Amino acid sequence: MGSQKNGVEAAMDILEALSQSGAGSGSALAKGLGIPRASFFRLTRQLERHGLVQCGRGTVEPGTLALNLLEGHKARSEAEESRRRMVLGEIAPALPGALPAEPPPLARPARIVARRRFRIGFANGDLTNAWQVALVHSVEFAASRQFESLESVTVMNAGGDADLQNEQIRQMIADGADGILVSAVSPRKLAPLSADLLSHGVPVVLVERGGFADMAYTSFVTSNNFAIGQTTAQWLANRINHRGIVLMLWGHADAEASQSRDRAAREVFARYPDISVVTAEPTSFQRDNAYAATLASINRYGSDIAGVWCDSGLNSAGSIAAFIDAKFDAGKVPPHTGVDINLSYKLAVERRVSLASVDYPPAMGMRAFSVLLEALRGNPVPQYLDVWGKLVTTRGVARPPGIAAISAEQRVRWDMPDDLVFGTGLGPSYSPEAFRVNYPGNVRNRSAATLGAVR
Repeated sequence: MGSQKNGVEAAMDILEALSQSGAGSGSALAKGLGIPRASFFRLTRQLERHGLVQCGRGTVEPGTLALNLLEGHKARSEAEESRRRMVLGEIAPALPGALPAEPPPLARPARIVARRRFRIGFANGDLTNAWQVALVHSVEFAASRQFESLESVTVMNAGGDADLQNEQIRQMIADGADGILVSAVSPRKLAPLSADLLSHGVPVVLVERGGFADMAYTSFVTSNNFAIGQTTAQWLANRINHRGIVLMLWGHADAEASQSRDRAAREVFARYPDISVVTAEPTSFQRDNAYAATLASINRYGSDIAGVWCDSGLNSAGSIAAFIDAKFDAGKVPPHTGVDINLSYKLAVERRVSLASVDYPPAMGMRAFSVLLEALRGNPVPQYLDVWGKLVTTRGVARPPGIAAISAEQRVRWDMPDDLVFGTGLGPSYSPEAFRVNYPGNVRNRSAATLGAVR
């Protein structure tokens, strides 16, 4: 034996090598591990007596006991990977850049709540559109699957009032909430309160709207808005042959989703000198506002508008409707982008509008709820998590190379309401109007999400 390796170390090296390579030549394995042949064969005979290896004529392979141990380790690893997926999300991105190349940094709460059942508060920002309703439904569905881990879940809606949202969070903490989930009305107004909660060991998980540089939080769960803006803008630029007026409809200055998508899209359009960008007033993610902004642009630019870039399905639905009411014939409405909402698909398919849309999945609410529970249990959680969506385009339209896509004709649900949002994780039969749910603290056994409701 070499002077730097004792018998135990050499035996462990042999087992590790066999676990990776399986059966092999004894002489080659001894040489590769730097173990003298005599010592190697003496060790393998001892290991064989205990069922750890099996020796043949010049070969060595894992024995029965080692194989059983390896199988048990594999099962435990697969179980851990399954748990990790539930917290971190899927592995393969649907869009370029939808997940970081490196594993996300992990955060561990300063205080572990010493209880078996937790009290959770969800501070939702607003309920003025179907997407926000679907987000609440996603969170509530996640809560309904965690009865054994929950004492109560309280959902409050701020009606777009950042100061009211801060008051609601303070009330939930005063009522005994162990952790807070937030879809922030204004991340910057939330930041001081979030930092204070974390300093007292209360985990704060942001969902959809939230984190910015230097803001304190436990985790921010969203979808890669930069990738959404970049992918849809590139599709539109290609579709209009890199020339003409592009009308840009965006939601709100306080929303990280709007900021990131808008910035990414402008970077793409800036590459093409023959594209002229025209920006409408923010729509606040309201279909009627998008309709009015588009109609005003049509009155000014008319058929010179080559394409419309929208940062949400609510904007694209309003915009397409405006072109239809402005008497643009079927097949003559300019190409549009958007994000998933049933009415956008209905209008695009029915009126033969070229459309590219990327799911902005409300299922991120489920992920965020799971992240908060893991944090309350004292487990490490990702500081930032992307929950990616799918690219949807109308048929007969070129798609970006290397990106999987499905057709709008497949995605549209003619039998479901116009405001149906996709990517909820609630199954194909999900209907926002019919959704009912039961979770600890919900004494009425129905959703806290009703359009326009403020509590």
